[in-house]
Amino acid sequence: MTSQQKCLTKMTLLRVLLSIAQIWMHVSPAVAFGLPSPGPSLNRGMSAAATKMMAGPNGDSSIRAFLVRHGAVDLTQPGMTFPKDCMYGGHNVPLSELGKLEAQAAADFLQDEDIDLIFCSPLDRALYGAERIAEKRGLTPIQDDGFREVNRGRWLGLTREQIRDKFPGDLESFEEDPSWCDHGGETYTQLFNRVLAARDRALDVARDKGAKTICIVSHMWVTKSMITDVSGIQPTQQDKWSELLVPTASISQIDYPLKAGNGKPEIVYVGTKPEVTQDAAANSASTWGG
Repeated sequence: MTSQQKCLTKMTLLRVLLSIAQIWMHVSPAVAFGLPSPGPSLNRGMSAAATKMMAGPNGDSSIRAFLVRHGAVDLTQPGMTFPKDCMYGGHNVPLSELGKLEAQAAADFLQDEDIDLIFCSPLDRALYGAERIAEKRGLTPIQDDGFREVNRGRWLGLTREQIRDKFPGDLESFEEDPSWCDHGGETYTQLFNRVLAARDRALDVARDKGAKTICIVSHMWVTKSMITDVSGIQPTQQDKWSELLVPTASISQIDYPLKAGNGKPEIVYVGTKPEVTQDAAANSASTWGG
């Protein structure tokens, strides 16, 4: 039996077990076993091992896309004036030491995948993660400004409380009117359109080169744009966007049709976060994620 046949057998067995659990527990397989389900409740904390089992081998009719968020950032370095929990969006903030470890953990998670092309945001925190994935494959990440994080305009470096004090009504206007952008930044619709254009460019390159597996290393709101596009959540539905969790250095997978327009993309899993060893995390306890 080939390795692909063995993997398919394991997937079949897992699905049988999930069906039994569904009947026994009277809930969906996603809820019963922590697997992804449609819509904003995709996040169920699926383990890395279960994630790889569900992913299975890549078929001949799709382009497998791994979406990786950058690791945790550090706003405490000398010369930085940004407070914790501020909005930094498309600003080029550095990774923390923990963030670098997280990026390496994501690269290790993907080490057995036959990744053909790697795309990324030009911001350093995403480029670092892309380079960790690329370095053992002899690949050079392809930077695309379309994968840059959302532009926060005059909110840059401010917490929500500071925004309310300095620019009263801004947050309420942004949340209530999807077309409002008087803060000088982007709306989620503008972000959504920008990101999908970059994603389409990446898929076009993959199709032209015959690539079957690609990786896109970017940011939280960028990743949310690609996931919500497939799950049917509109950028105007900000409450549902907020419910979708994309942890630092987490990995999501979407399978796109090999030929453009030939079928629909499929979400395989969302927000799986590879573990960083406790010792490594303890050594980085003074840093935080954003």
